[in-house]
Amino acid sequence: MMEYLWIAAGVFVLFLVHKLLLAPMRHLVVNIVVGLIVLYGVNHFGYLFGFQHVPITVGTGLIIGLFGLPGVILVTLYYTFF
Repeated sequence: MMEYLWIAAGVFVLFLVHKLLLAPMRHLVVNIVVGLIVLYGVNHFGYLFGFQHVPITVGTGLIIGLFGLPGVILVTLYYTFF
């Protein structure tokens, strides 16, 4: 009987680790990848619209990862006007 409680506790801990750590990390990584692909496109074709080149660094990657596509717009406008 006691081993079933330990198994249930282990499953509960794995569920918490997934919900609190892995799912947000996966969301952040997907945002970073999609955002950097879009930023690459902006860097490649942005000169047609008057945008400046945005360096792809850890800082821009984190901003894009946290804010998603609005982060790409934010970083692009920052480097274009400032």
